Amino acid sequence: MHKFPEDYIQDTSFYDEAKKEYVPMSDGAELLHYYTNKNKDYTIFFVPGFNTGPFSWNDLWSHLYKDYNLYVQEKRETKSAKVKWGHKANMDRLSLDVKEAMDYFNLDEKKTFLMGPCIGASIISHAVATKKIEPLGVILNGPPKKFFLPKALLPLAYVLPAFFMGIIGKPLLVIWLSLSMPKGKQRDIYINNIRNATGMRWKKFLAVAWHDSFVDYPHVDCPALITGATEDRMHEAVIAKQVAEMIPKGEYVDTPSYYFAHYNPGAKEYAQIIKDFIEKIISTAN
Repeated sequence: MHKFPEDYIQDTSFYDEAKKEYVPMSDGAELLHYYTNKNKDYTIFFVPGFNTGPFSWNDLWSHLYKDYNLYVQEKRETKSAKVKWGHKANMDRLSLDVKEAMDYFNLDEKKTFLMGPCIGASIISHAVATKKIEPLGVILNGPPKKFFLPKALLPLAYVLPAFFMGIIGKPLLVIWLSLSMPKGKQRDIYINNIRNATGMRWKKFLAVAWHDSFVDYPHVDCPALITGATEDRMHEAVIAKQVAEMIPKGEYVDTPSYYFAHYNPGAKEYAQIIKDFIEKIISTAN
């Protein structure tokens, strides 16, 4: 089991240097993006996991942005999102958000790689499968079959008003995570994300809980790098391997743990895995 030092300090080079900009969506919502465009030939557009802020992937981003233009989208469930009750957050809408942001920034799809962990992987896979976007390739970290939520709490989440979601839903989810995950930094991060969530945004996001991404993966027709982590309790490596088999041009790389992809020194190795994949695809495309 990976030992994570309590005094660990992340490399925030990318986030510190990145421009922060709200991008208007076609339904009136506004989503925060942070990005560095150094006129590199190729771009990575990153869609994070559920309610993930910048301090989960900083180390990895700070390696990737040295070689590629890097764009990060904060989704509709995050506190930064400017959304109202009338705004949807189903899979079609979330994948359209990626397309509209890429159009807003005038990104060339054929020179862009989409990357996402967990639900981010589902969103970009749906965008590609439904032909909203035709990227040069995708990088899927811990792609799921369905968004991982406790099934017993889903009916409660639909019935309870958003206000009570904060009072009742959050403590129940914290208890569930505490019981279902081993102690460690990964669990602490997830619990912190739950405590910082807002009821209204979460209720909207429940629409993706029933989406089966196994329907989308076979229709991802671009080269795909799929990575799994043998020690990750929340994102099973066996599912990631199945996803790699479903995607016609998919290739699987196993990693040791959640921490390997997120934090140095593993993040540096993971960035090199990603770079090797990207450069291989670029060489065959030219």
